[in-house]
Amino acid sequence: MWTIQFSVRLQNDEEPDDVFQIDVTEYMDEWPGLERWEGDVRDLGFRAMREMFAGGFLLRERTLLRTWTHVDGNCHLVRRGRIPVTLTSTVGKVRVDRQRLFCKRCKEWLTPLNEELGLHQTGNGRATRGFREMLCLCGSKQPYRQAQHMLGMITQEPKVTSMKQVHLTVGREGSRLRTAEDEKYATVSSQLVRDVQDRNPLPDPIEGVLYIVVDGIWVRSYPGGGRWREGKVARICTEEREAVGRKGRQRVVDSRYVSSFKPVDVFSERVWVDAMRMGYGSRKQTIVLGDGARWIPSMRRRYFPKGVYVLDWFHLRRKVAQTFRRVFPEKSRRRVRWYLEIRSDLWEGRKEEAVDKLQQLHDDISAKACMKNPIAAQGRDALADLLGYLDNNWEGVIGYGRWRDAGHMVASSLVEKAGDLVVAKRQKKRQGMHWGRDGSEAVSALRTLWLNDEWEAYWKPSHRAA
Repeated sequence: MWTIQFSVRLQNDEEPDDVFQIDVTEYMDEWPGLERWEGDVRDLGFRAMREMFAGGFLLRERTLLRTWTHVDGNCHLVRRGRIPVTLTSTVGKVRVDRQRLFCKRCKEWLTPLNEELGLHQTGNGRATRGFREMLCLCGSKQPYRQAQHMLGMITQEPKVTSMKQVHLTVGREGSRLRTAEDEKYATVSSQLVRDVQDRNPLPDPIEGVLYIVVDGIWVRSYPGGGRWREGKVARICTEEREAVGRKGRQRVVDSRYVSSFKPVDVFSERVWVDAMRMGYGSRKQTIVLGDGARWIPSMRRRYFPKGVYVLDWFHLRRKVAQTFRRVFPEKSRRRVRWYLEIRSDLWEGRKEEAVDKLQQLHDDISAKACMKNPIAAQGRDALADLLGYLDNNWEGVIGYGRWRDAGHMVASSLVEKAGDLVVAKRQKKRQGMHWGRDGSEAVSALRTLWLNDEWEAYWKPSHRAA
């Protein structure tokens, strides 16, 4: 016969006689083996933790009821039984029986322990802060059904929550986070403006470069049907790098992520505030990198007039290659020659020469398109699209070779990875997912919070709030 037995004693030091005793005993006929022994110890431990959790509240209630009054000392309080409530916690579901009181003077029903548990607060349901944090961490990193299963395994209670509850909690906490961020950004933005106005004279610029790399990423919107919604992601970093791993791979030392599915002005202001925090306006040089979407040059001109806009070389080169594949559908030396020539001109910063050549080719093909030649019409439209792309990003087409030789980035790979981490891994690269605006915003907010290493600061701002 095997016996597991242990006791836990909860005691209020101010009232030595106020004790809550927990006794846990388990009997087994024989040695159960490694797997069953592990499971029995785990189950027994969780059972004891749940009893301790509930016992602590009951011990607190006993102390509370000794001095608790309703309005003043003239209120006559009478005990009228206990009301059960089930709290969802990090150790599973715990039932707590609360003392119910009736005030004969005021004719009101009261439950003093509600204030201690925060059960009057709206939006929290019956879940503890720790469980909501764990739920948001799981729900922002994997599908809601998988998150529900994982939470069941962590708490050793398969039905600790439902997929619907995971969905609702992630959305609610993400919305709270965005609201808190909006208030913080508004406060910081106005403070930054005042600080800049008060600086006279301005301080000497800081050595180094500040990179602001932005991109848009599309997710399928609810209810689907080929409809898409664009989220915007930014990564702000300095040029400082450190070697990691045996191969000496370079990693960004200091960076911040910004994300939003709201209009571009909201996103741009968020990026501006975080850029100011990281030294925009104080750095000798600021570089804004993007893939050429129409909103990026506009954002640069409005929010970062001191910055230099650089059109990402990878997207520009790919755009040229795609254009000539449409102009010359069959692979030929002519296609390769045109591609290499235009690519070389753009790499060396000879954008005027490249545009002149493309315009001449466009005029020549347009003459053939007038003769109802479908291939020529396709090539004409492709060249017109490329010319419009270059015109919209004219300031960002630079001498890439000289720029890279000077030690600056010419590719937006940093934000491509950021888009993958913030949005794509959770919202895009899983078949059959459709997202509403609020759901996309909530999940991206939580994932951005994690990537910026601000998770613990948000969930545990103070002992009192926790």
